[in-house]
Amino acid sequence: MTSNDDAAPGTMLERGAGVAVWRQIEQILAKEIAASGFGEDGRLPSEGELAKRFDVNRHTIRRAMLGLAAQGLVSVEQGRGTFVQPGAIDYTIGRHTRFTENLRQQHHAPAGTMLSAARVKAEPTVAKALGLRAGALVYRIESLHEADGVPLTYARNFYPAARFTGLPDVLERTGGITKALAEYGVSDYLRKWSRIGSVLPEPEVARRLGINRQQPVLWVENVDVDTEGTPIKYGFTHFAADRVQLMVEHDV
Repeated sequence: MTSNDDAAPGTMLERGAGVAVWRQIEQILAKEIAASGFGEDGRLPSEGELAKRFDVNRHTIRRAMLGLAAQGLVSVEQGRGTFVQPGAIDYTIGRHTRFTENLRQQHHAPAGTMLSAARVKAEPTVAKALGLRAGALVYRIESLHEADGVPLTYARNFYPAARFTGLPDVLERTGGITKALAEYGVSDYLRKWSRIGSVLPEPEVARRLGINRQQPVLWVENVDVDTEGTPIKYGFTHFAADRVQLMVEHDV
């Protein structure tokens, strides 16, 4: 039995066929994406339009969209709609991890924005990672990075305030953390370690990345050190999982 008998061949739903309705919709839309069925801008119809087309409720459509996003086929952008994903960006994590270099090497346009900066007392986890005493002052810097105008990462990073006095002002003036650190005599820095995981985003993370809260994000916890091995940064970076693939590089 079908609920959209006037649909084109291969796009009809089969009730009671042993395959969930949302999964059938996901499969139908995946075929249409493969056939370039959504025009040059790649924008899919709204949830309401798809619900009407398939004669289902919006919750069913939302599950299908999340399924497509999990496959990396679409990007769900909060407030804008759902778009065919042109292909996830390979983001390399190695001893020399640099956002701008990562993006430019793949011919993408990178952009970064410092969202907030505050001098705060280091919580135990932050203090331990930076080799500081508990309660030492650190700068907490919140930032957003984009690729081709689309949010890709949202990060909260911590830097020792005693070593990098006035860092937020220098960062704003120089426009990048590598240039800012150079003014403090840090000519180069390396990734000491990274821990990678996946989680459903907090409301703030979802809002900054412009994604649905039911859409998982990748997170990377890390510590960077200077060439002497002294920790200079500890932080968390959240990645929109349907827009990026993390590639761990083993530097020689």
